[in-house]
Amino acid sequence: MEAKSSSDPPSLQVDLDQTPRPSKRLRDLDSVPQPPLSPTKSASSAAASEASEVESHQSGRLSPVKQLQLLEDFEEQPVVFCNFGDDEEGEEPEDVTAMRRATQQFADGIGILGYHDINAVVSTLPPIDRMRFQYSWANDLEQRCVLGSMPSTAQILEIVETARKYDYGSGVSEDEWNSEVQHPLLKLARNTSKHRQTLDIHNVKTARIEPPSLARSTVPGRVVDYVVTLNPNPATKQAWRHLRLLPGAPIKSWNHTTRARHNPIAINIETKGPMKSWTDGKPQIAIWTDAWLKRLALIRGNTSGQWPDLPLLIVQGHDWHLLIVPKNDQKMTIWEQIDMGSTRSCFDAMKVVTVLHWLMDWAERVWRPWLLSLPK
Repeated sequence: MEAKSSSDPPSLQVDLDQTPRPSKRLRDLDSVPQPPLSPTKSASSAAASEASEVESHQSGRLSPVKQLQLLEDFEEQPVVFCNFGDDEEGEEPEDVTAMRRATQQFADGIGILGYHDINAVVSTLPPIDRMRFQYSWANDLEQRCVLGSMPSTAQILEIVETARKYDYGSGVSEDEWNSEVQHPLLKLARNTSKHRQTLDIHNVKTARIEPPSLARSTVPGRVVDYVVTLNPNPATKQAWRHLRLLPGAPIKSWNHTTRARHNPIAINIETKGPMKSWTDGKPQIAIWTDAWLKRLALIRGNTSGQWPDLPLLIVQGHDWHLLIVPKNDQKMTIWEQIDMGSTRSCFDAMKVVTVLHWLMDWAERVWRPWLLSLPK
């Protein structure tokens, strides 16, 4: 979402990082009809109400449910969320199934450990986690060394204990969850990934979608919280020299924003506090990703061929969710969701780290080669 500016009019000075939670009555637009206008309402008051809604829309205060409905109603390239196995969207794409299955095994706790002296590690765990770990020994060593190293129990436990404290505390803000729980776990995964030298994490909370023409004019310019990016190497530096300027702007960027413009985005992450529904992050990540795909389409040009499926992450308090976007030139379908783990226990936090390791490996193994194959 766009950063606040002191020069903006009062109607635009709102904290768009804090997405309002939709009314429960609006959670299901199909099953709950909108109430009709009161027969006593005058035409002028109805017009004033409509103008107020437009102003709220333009200032970014349109509810998440209404934003999702707007995205779905676009005639050109609508944005649609669907559940895995949803018959309405037809058969689940083969590549989506492959990514889902690859990450689901880690979300189920299979292959998430990687210590040689596993007994010594387990003996240091709290009893509630000790039994859970014992079910994962069989294939752990081989699986983990391919993706990265397992963080120490002390590192994981520190994050989990902070999350548990926040869970029962009062007055803990969303920013505190971001800075003390979610971001540290993300950084820990990157630092223990085998690609820690070639990937980076950037905070994009105050970024803007640039140029604005990449965003839909009828929805707020939402952004996400964090991105995993590719660090420049000789190949990306060479490609940078031939990269076209952003449309309508005298500047280059691999991305749909000038934040970390030399570092191509690979994975997008939206975070929410525990008092909000995780679905409040859906319009944010959808709007951001929609603009990102438009930027990639400009880089891609008329090149034919399949786009890689794109992983998206929404984190809500303890819980981490994986969504997958297959490339479709007619519409953007976001398949949801894999519950990849949480910070409620060391075992569940280790699931998150391992899925993140797999996604970071995907960024280097699949995404970087594909991006560099595009015409510039």
